[in-house]
Amino acid sequence: MEPEDNWRELVKSLIARAKEPNQGVVTTIVRQKNDQEPLKYNEMKFGSATEIRVAQELERRKILFFPLPLAVRAETGKNFQDHREPDFLICHEGVWGILEVAFHQGRYEQDKQKDEWFKKSGILCVEHYTAEECFGKTASVVNRFLSILEQHKK
Repeated sequence: MEPEDNWRELVKSLIARAKEPNQGVVTTIVRQKNDQEPLKYNEMKFGSATEIRVAQELERRKILFFPLPLAVRAETGKNFQDHREPDFLICHEGVWGILEVAFHQGRYEQDKQKDEWFKKSGILCVEHYTAEECFGKTASVVNRFLSILEQHKK
């Protein structure tokens, strides 16, 4: 593999911007298009107050989670198609799953495609809960998710 001609400048730029976390990247771009910044809680970025509630519940239970992680599987060479950002990637008792907070109705096809993208890589537990449920019944949503996740233990 041949390095790009401007590789030194590229590396310097990456080092200089090292303070920018690789968390909430897609959410930040989307929110900035609407002249909004992502919400911040405990040094993490979130797209909504509802997501913050879920994060607080997971923290309270001491469950390992990654909020809005950038997932990459370079199949097409196009960032938009090769990148996904789940709301929460969760590892509980050695089993990995994704909990999605659903805000938009009528996105079945997009959500299904995103789910299949993760399942193709081996994350078989991908569950969606409405934003209303996640905000008003956070503990119940996390309980239900963990119950389903437990079924994926080997």
